[in-house]
Amino acid sequence: MHDKILLITLASYLSAVIFLYAAVAQGSRLKRTIAIAFTLLGVLFHAWAQAQHWLLPATPQVSLLNVWSLCALVTVAIPLATLPMNRNLFDASLVALPLAILILIAEIGVVAPSLEITQGSMDITVHIVTSVVAFGILSIAGVYAMFVALIDFMLRHHRYNKLVQTLPALDTLEELLFHLIKAGFAILTVSLFTGLVFIDDLFAQHLVHKTLLSIFAWLVFALLLWGRWKRGWRGRVAVRMTLAGIALLLLSYFGSKLILEVFLQRSWHG
Repeated sequence: MHDKILLITLASYLSAVIFLYAAVAQGSRLKRTIAIAFTLLGVLFHAWAQAQHWLLPATPQVSLLNVWSLCALVTVAIPLATLPMNRNLFDASLVALPLAILILIAEIGVVAPSLEITQGSMDITVHIVTSVVAFGILSIAGVYAMFVALIDFMLRHHRYNKLVQTLPALDTLEELLFHLIKAGFAILTVSLFTGLVFIDDLFAQHLVHKTLLSIFAWLVFALLLWGRWKRGWRGRVAVRMTLAGIALLLLSYFGSKLILEVFLQRSWHG
C-alpha cells in the first residue's frame, strides 16, 4: 500500500513538472493551473505516505530515505503554500519538483537501514531525526543557492539562453532559498538544543567536534538571516554564506564520522 501511495505521488509530481515547464515556456495560465492541481495532489499523497512512517505505527521504523522524503515534502509544500500571496513562489517548483522526484525514486527503489523509534529512546531519537531533517532541508537550500548563483552569473554576462528563460526568476528562487534556510535553521536549533540536553557526555562520546562544527554552522545561518533582515543581503553574499554553512554541516555530519570511525577507530557510543 505504501509503495502504491509513493507511485501516485511520483506520477503527480512528474505531471506537475511537465505542465509547469510548459506553462513557463508558453506563458499558459491553464497549464500552470493544472500544474498546481497535480502538485497539490502529490503533496496530499506524499503527506499520507509520511504519516505511515511517523504517526500510524506503534513503534515507527524510519530510515534516512524516509527523512529525506520528508524534507522533499517540505520543499514542495513551501512554494505551494505561497500561492495565496501577491508574490508567490510557485514557479520555483521547477527546481523543487525534480529534486522531490529523485528522492521518491530512491525511496521506492532502495532498501535503507531503519531506526526504530521507541518510547524509551524518544529523547535521543528526536535529536537524531531533527539533525537529519535540518541537514536535509539546508542541503536542498544549497541546491537552490547553486541555481541562484547560476542564474546570477548568466544574467551578469547577458547570457539569455533557453535555460535562463525556463528557470524561475532569480528573485523567486532567492525568496524560496531564504524560506528553506529559515525552516532548516529552526530545526537545527532544536537539534542542537536536544543534543546538549539529552547527550550525557560530549567528550566521553567523542561528539565535541561534531557539536562545535554544528554550532559554527548555526552561527553562519544566524548571521545570514540577520543580514537579510537588517541589510537586505542577497545574491552572491547569500550564496556564499549558504554554501559555507552547508560545508560546516557536511564536516560535522560526515567529516567527524570519518575521522572518528575510520582514522581513530572509535565510536560515538564510547
